[in-house]
Amino acid sequence: MQTFQEFLTTGRRGNNWATIFKMADESGLDSTETVTPATKTLHSLKRESFSKYMRKKLSYVAADINYRELCLALKAGTGEDYIRDELVASFCHGRYCTVLEDTLVEKIDDDCEERKIIFFNINAEDYCMDREEEDGYVAHGVCAMLVPRKRKGYDLYYMNPHGEVMKPYTYYEIIKTRTRCQKLDFDKEIIDVVVMRSIVDYCNKHFDHDIHYDGSLRHNYLGVNLQEEDVHGVCYIFPHLVYYYFGKYFTEKRELEAEGVKRSLPSFKEMLDSGDFNLAIHSCFAEFDTNYKKAIMDYIKVVPRTQRVEEKVIVEQLITCLDKAKYRFLKKASDSFVSFICQDYFKKQCYFTEK
Repeated sequence: MQTFQEFLTTGRRGNNWATIFKMADESGLDSTETVTPATKTLHSLKRESFSKYMRKKLSYVAADINYRELCLALKAGTGEDYIRDELVASFCHGRYCTVLEDTLVEKIDDDCEERKIIFFNINAEDYCMDREEEDGYVAHGVCAMLVPRKRKGYDLYYMNPHGEVMKPYTYYEIIKTRTRCQKLDFDKEIIDVVVMRSIVDYCNKHFDHDIHYDGSLRHNYLGVNLQEEDVHGVCYIFPHLVYYYFGKYFTEKRELEAEGVKRSLPSFKEMLDSGDFNLAIHSCFAEFDTNYKKAIMDYIKVVPRTQRVEEKVIVEQLITCLDKAKYRFLKKASDSFVSFICQDYFKKQCYFTEK
């Protein structure tokens, strides 16, 4: 098997967008379905690329959440019923990676009972209104992580690649006619936070797992908008990349290098424990642009943490880096991971359905 790092090699000749899209489609990486060949492949990364600890502890779950329907249900007072009955999770089980389905909350309950570390790759159906789409709404790729606390309880961490751009959206727009829409207001709380908090509240009410989550930086990625230059709609690649780096470096430090300078990045767990969730997410994309990487390295070189530049400063620096990189950042991120997942090694293990 070729490692992911081999697909990041500077001298590697990358694929064009048409080839990237074709591979993403054949593998199911870009699918809004939760049961695809990619579901098995991503599950298998535990065995192929992650530590023994993560092979045992990590649970990979593909979840399907319709943001429009859930927001409507919350406003109608039927949110609990919707969360219990309509939210679906897909996951692999057993030696042959059989894909099973269950309700999302039951899967959360089962995994929390076993004190698993849970990664949710979320298809956010009807994420927001978009009149250019056939049905008036657009899907989006986001993710969440449930991480056990030391003794009892969990922390939930939520990542949307839009980052700080989410902040103004404290309402959900429902299409009423061709020219008119209705705003569902949620008392100045970001819609993404409303959705995640409603699921956490349900679990805390009906199960004994004590999940901690709020709208703060500690629990939500509110950093640079990673899709600022995205004209191709590759939102799906960001949760996949976060999953890889989350699983690969949850307990291990990682070394970043640029222009002969090296910096040691704390493990994902250390960053979560110290409240550096946004740094943890920012670091997942350091390999796709040199200027971006150097900005992250400059940020982490100052110790103690309290002396680092403010969060908004590093976000501004990364915005500048992505503005300079243009499409190259997105293309390298998409091409490297799609090529990694679509390599012959995985195909030969029957993770892909023959065409």
